[in-house]
Amino acid sequence: MRMDPNHATGWSAVVLARNEAAGIEGCLRALAEAGRGQRLHVTVLLNGTSDDSARLAARAMRDTAQHGHIYTVAEPDKAHAINLFLHHLRPAAATYFFVDGYAAVAPDALTLLDGALQTHPEALAAAAVPSQGRSAARLRDAMVRAPGLHGSLFALRGSFVGRIAALGLRLPRRLYRGDGLIGSFVLHDLDAVAGGWRPERIVVEPRATWHAAPLRPWPWSDLRRHARRLVQQGRGRLQHAALKDAIYPAGFSNLPEDADAQTLEWVAAAPASRRPRPWRDPFAALALRSMRMEAPVLDRAARLVSTVPGA
Repeated sequence: MRMDPNHATGWSAVVLARNEAAGIEGCLRALAEAGRGQRLHVTVLLNGTSDDSARLAARAMRDTAQHGHIYTVAEPDKAHAINLFLHHLRPAAATYFFVDGYAAVAPDALTLLDGALQTHPEALAAAAVPSQGRSAARLRDAMVRAPGLHGSLFALRGSFVGRIAALGLRLPRRLYRGDGLIGSFVLHDLDAVAGGWRPERIVVEPRATWHAAPLRPWPWSDLRRHARRLVQQGRGRLQHAALKDAIYPAGFSNLPEDADAQTLEWVAAAPASRRPRPWRDPFAALALRSMRMEAPVLDRAARLVSTVPGA
């Protein structure tokens, strides 16, 4: 791991993407603008990508003279990519920013998030909000009322990230919405048993925003992507319930290695009450069927990463 916690200065951003050729250049160019005048290191992690994202990301990094690295990860798993960054690839930094590869951050977003952490010493994380989209206003209001992290853009204190690594905490593989679990890490201060649940540990900065191109209702590719997202959200609802039973009251040390395997065991323990009914939650039912068909197998060889040439 290329880091020295005693010399954690500047900013580090990790961009997580899978097949985001349409948005990855815009994401990285927006990051370059947002980090202008700062010591910003950018790590791009392309997980399970089969499109032209690597070449486009490398071009954007060169064009904007950004300092950082681009890696390809064989496994199409965002949670696994986050673990790689936290435990193996991150440089030392005072503030870490997590960005989705389809999101273009506002020019002042990183400065506002970092400033929010500076002015709220009790906070361990700072959350940005979306600036456009049909559900943007509703999501902004919900995040202000009940602080949480949105995966498209949030910031963590460097010291807090160091504590996550020191404890060896990892997100379960195949976990959907890993930002929700990271938010739980923050709100509990890494102790789900005695740490309490304190909303002031996340400061929501409504002036820090990001935007993304909306999905269109007519292209088949966008329809397929939207349908996949709905099934993934159903998968997330099942995983959340299963992980909640694993975490409480045993704590985060009881997190499973694989979220799907844990969910299948959780459903099997009480199938009558835990199996989703198709007429009530059809997407969760489809997700459960998918989990069973995939027969979770841990492929450790897929965890290897490679650097994109020229990045």
